[in-house]
Amino acid sequence: MEYIHIKNLDKFHPGYKDRTLQWAKIYFKMVQGDPDCEMIEDEIDWARLLKFILLELEAQKPIPLDEKYLTKKGFNLKKRPISKTLQMLYNFIEVLQNSEDTVHRVRVREEKDKEKSIDVTSFENLYLKYPKKVGKKDALRHFKASVKTDEDLKNINKALYNYIASDRVAKGFIQNASTWFRNWQDWIDFTETTCKQCKGTGKYENKRGY
Repeated sequence: MEYIHIKNLDKFHPGYKDRTLQWAKIYFKMVQGDPDCEMIEDEIDWARLLKFILLELEAQKPIPLDEKYLTKKGFNLKKRPISKTLQMLYNFIEVLQNSEDTVHRVRVREEKDKEKSIDVTSFENLYLKYPKKVGKKDALRHFKASVKTDEDLKNINKALYNYIASDRVAKGFIQNASTWFRNWQDWIDFTETTCKQCKGTGKYENKRGY
């Protein structure tokens, strides 16, 4: 059996996967300047697009491309064949060939969403805590290159905690964010040691010797 799946479905119900479904987010730009939407010429296809969105959100999986199912859900297939709607809505939907394909596509999208969340949201949270916000663009680039898993995210949070709590930072020797995010792994298991090159009792030497 084939299935109808809305591309980028999460944008119509962002951030609420684990909550009871009570609404869907429809954007004004869909009727005010979105070039893909402007290509939808038939009002029936417009209504069906919205209905496809709601049905897939409610089912939490792509819906069957089946005449009996669609008729039961209120689609008048005699008024306009579903094939015509699928052709018109090609920028918004995709037809999956089987249930295994469905699960795979959804899983891949969830993994991409998770990676995106780690890349953006978690970085911003870390950057807000960092004491010397210089070189954000490079810091983000280093973050994306080195933080790939939940374990990496756990470790970089631990590293930042150790760095901020270190005597080095307390004495004002703070690296630019662009530098620290390149070498953050040095601070995961960091312990204070007396700096051999410093006078007095300076304590801000890490594994690299600085």
